[in-house]
Amino acid sequence: MTAYREWAAPRTGAALEPFEYDPGALGAEEVEITVEHCGICHSDLSMLDNAWGFTQYPFVPGHEAVGRVTAMGANAKGVVIGQRVGLGWNAYSCLHCDPCLAGNQHLCREVQPTLAGRHGAFADKVRAH
Repeated sequence: MTAYREWAAPRTGAALEPFEYDPGALGAEEVEITVEHCGICHSDLSMLDNAWGFTQYPFVPGHEAVGRVTAMGANAKGVVIGQRVGLGWNAYSCLHCDPCLAGNQHLCREVQPTLAGRHGAFADKVRAH
């Protein structure tokens, strides 16, 4: 696996600096997205400053990304290699509970944010479910 090149804050109050990260093997239901554009919003800044008290460092912001699917896990579905996709606040959900089946993945009890516990999209690549 090739390391992802990202911009990360090493600690609270620090400026973003170049950072490399080896994400390991692609999960069976994951897709890898080559990032074309990524916005920044107040939530990214709040996480950067640890305003909510749960930021993990090094912290890579970016949950408003657009890019193309460049790799897919063996069980990933719903997209194809080369498809343009967007990644928002949530990177994972179970996809089988009632809210997920109704298109309300943000209400899933297993939902996982893009920025909490993982690196965001201020990077050349990012992963999501």
